[in-house]
Amino acid sequence: MYPWLQNTYHQLATRKQENKLHHALLLQGPAGIGKTAFVKQLATLLLCAKSVDGQSCGQCQSCLLQKAGNHPDYHEVMSEKQIGVDLIRDAIKKLSGSAQLSGAKVLIIHAAHSMTESSANALLKTLEEPTANTYLLLVTNKAERLLPTIISRCERIAMPVPSFAQTSAWLIKQWPEPVDEEFIHLYANSPLSLLNELQQEQSVPYVDFKQGLEGLMTQQINPSKLANDWQTQVEKLLKWLQFWLHLQVKKSPKLSPQLWQLHQEAIQAVKRVRNPGVNKVLVLNQLLTDISLLRK
Repeated sequence: MYPWLQNTYHQLATRKQENKLHHALLLQGPAGIGKTAFVKQLATLLLCAKSVDGQSCGQCQSCLLQKAGNHPDYHEVMSEKQIGVDLIRDAIKKLSGSAQLSGAKVLIIHAAHSMTESSANALLKTLEEPTANTYLLLVTNKAERLLPTIISRCERIAMPVPSFAQTSAWLIKQWPEPVDEEFIHLYANSPLSLLNELQQEQSVPYVDFKQGLEGLMTQQINPSKLANDWQTQVEKLLKWLQFWLHLQVKKSPKLSPQLWQLHQEAIQAVKRVRNPGVNKVLVLNQLLTDISLLRK
């Protein structure tokens, strides 16, 4: 269990042990904090026949089946795009009747915000009147997209976001090399995203990104050249630019109005490059050109 999620897990585990756990939980929080691992561990605990002190035993038939990935009373719903009504109806059918192992039944709905209106409506009755000993665990990083009727029938659990110190301490154990402190701050609230970024082969590492901007600000690098060099990951670098501009506000208070204007320009640029047919390099080049004019 990730350190920043341990207290929340302990609270839910205690409530389960005391038979005070709500049957429908909406686990909400930003991407990259470990919600998937959290909800799967919670599901294992709910299914365990011999849990002790808020921990699954790991030895009972239920735990062994869960490890093997074929527990008959454990179900998940997920989709790369929207969760359609057929997926929800199929999941509801699996929950009907008694548990095959005479214990609990668990359904996890990943990215619950991606349910269509019809699929969300199909879930309502089960949320209101679940079969005995059934738990529905909805996971989302965009709770505002859920229907109010879904939210009102669940207990909302706000998943903790780690502090910079927690992320740094965790990262030391996961990554063998020193990491730029600014880069950690960039992803401090999303440790798993941070680690994923480090593990990927970057065409533009963050250290090169910073050096490029330094060259831009001292007029040693042309904005067009920089935009072309960065064209393989324009959307990501536009988000990095938002963060970088935010940092410059603190470093250069006199330039604050211009920097905030550029920050807003970067936000709009991210939206623009998501539209098909837009020349992403041109959008990036315009923002970089405006940044290069700051000190002229």
